[in-house]
Amino acid sequence: MARPIVHIGFHKTATSWFQASVYPNVISHRLIDRDLVRGLFVDGDAFHFDVERARAAFGEAAGALPPLICEEELSGVLHIGAASTYIAKEVAARLQATLPDAQIVVFVRAQLDAAASWYMQYLKEGGTASARRYLLPDEYVFPGRFMHFKQARFDFSQLDYSGLIRRYDELFGLQNVHVFAFEDLVRDRAGLLAQMQQRLGFELGPAEVSGGSVNSSFRRGLIPVARLLNLFSARQVANKRTLVHVPFANVASRAVLGKLNAAPVFGGKATAKSVIDAAMAAWIERRFEQSNRWLEERMGRDLKSLGYGVGSTEPVAAPQRSSLLRWMRK
Repeated sequence: MARPIVHIGFHKTATSWFQASVYPNVISHRLIDRDLVRGLFVDGDAFHFDVERARAAFGEAAGALPPLICEEELSGVLHIGAASTYIAKEVAARLQATLPDAQIVVFVRAQLDAAASWYMQYLKEGGTASARRYLLPDEYVFPGRFMHFKQARFDFSQLDYSGLIRRYDELFGLQNVHVFAFEDLVRDRAGLLAQMQQRLGFELGPAEVSGGSVNSSFRRGLIPVARLLNLFSARQVANKRTLVHVPFANVASRAVLGKLNAAPVFGGKATAKSVIDAAMAAWIERRFEQSNRWLEERMGRDLKSLGYGVGSTEPVAAPQRSSLLRWMRK
């Protein structure tokens, strides 16, 4: 018997492509509407989750077929920092209570590339900060005492995959939590899909799976243009600057940037090397070496060859601005 499948992300690991091009073609399961999934598991407060209502909703939506869920918000929420990890932990418990026999799908991505991709998504959603200011907010805004949870901000804890994977291992059993590398998907899309079908037991219909990218990054030359246009809208992220809010400016700028992104004159697609400076890139790779060693063993995959920081466990200090600039945060 086919079992429910829950694909939780992480963010920026081709989840949008799975939602648009792969899972709608699955004939062994019924893909559940994302709005329903978010409404049941993420919206609302922490104290009024109704597991019976969730089970009934999935039963009605899936019909005779087992449900298939694909929603990256289940792994946390972009741009809100360490508070996102608490949301992801609670969502895992809600999923286990609702679908205890589910198979969990997790995609991970080398943290340096993931950090750059999260920043690009931040720009798409209206952000105005530089990559360094987005990734290291405490270097620019004085955090105060115990203020991190009160600020909408990026936090590198969201890219430490081991914590959430361990949580799902505990709740569903290690054999029911399937962890894949985004880089393997990029290198051999057909091969990885075949592997997923074998491990998860889902069946694709005859329709061809589209190979086109979904939610692709900006070209390098569009980054300053996006930051400029985003100054004229207060939407959608909180950690940004706004000169003046022009109604619907965010919608208009996204449409314009989408058109301009097709023009080669703005250069190639932005990469981690073109977005993040060398010193900070080296720190990011060192930052996750210990957890990536665990992840490498957990997956049985050589992650170093895929660009993950794996090796030394010595602590490394985060990059800092000058003492004067740090003092000026106050």
